[in-house]
Amino acid sequence: MTEIISIALLDFNKGQLAGLPKNPRFSRDYRYEAMKKSISDCPEMLELRELIVYPYMGRYIVVCGNLRLRACKELGYTELPCKILAPDVAVKKLREYAAKDNISFGENDTDILQNEWDKSELQDWGMEFEPEKPVEEFKERFDSISDDTAVYPLIPKYDEKHELFIIISSNEVDSNWLRERLDMQHMKSYKTGKVSKSNVVDIKDVRHVLQDSNTKS
Repeated sequence: MTEIISIALLDFNKGQLAGLPKNPRFSRDYRYEAMKKSISDCPEMLELRELIVYPYMGRYIVVCGNLRLRACKELGYTELPCKILAPDVAVKKLREYAAKDNISFGENDTDILQNEWDKSELQDWGMEFEPEKPVEEFKERFDSISDDTAVYPLIPKYDEKHELFIIISSNEVDSNWLRERLDMQHMKSYKTGKVSKSNVVDIKDVRHVLQDSNTKS
């Protein structure tokens, strides 16, 4: 049975009914604000999807629609359309209704949403989209080859014409030792031209250091 009920008689589900845990649903601020805007822009949806309430001690516990009730209170509503459950509905059923109301069944076809719907409208109505992943530089070049044949590092200046060697350091002590040994504390940056600490060294500099070391020994 559906009736228009004064908001003053509607109670949030706070677990006051034995066997019905308090409403687990919450919403992040931006999603909640989007829902409020949706109600404000399209109030007739409240009649199409009324709150589901259970009579309790002369009042009504909102079983489904607690967030909508909160939003409507903030928007200044004084009464709302509600579907009233019969007093003899089993508490187990109330739990089932509350849980299922918070479950989103199915998935959206992202291709249809992107190509046949207006994305800005959907976002305005509260639908969320995954953030677009930034295009990785050189991604296409390396997608077609396996890990054991990939060329590193992915730096514009260093292309396939360079043979590259990777030295791995798991701690700062070893890293600083290597930079000092190879004089990498005073390398000219290939990006800015400034002299500073670097992780990139030319093989000629390594060769020079090794030759000096052999001469001294």
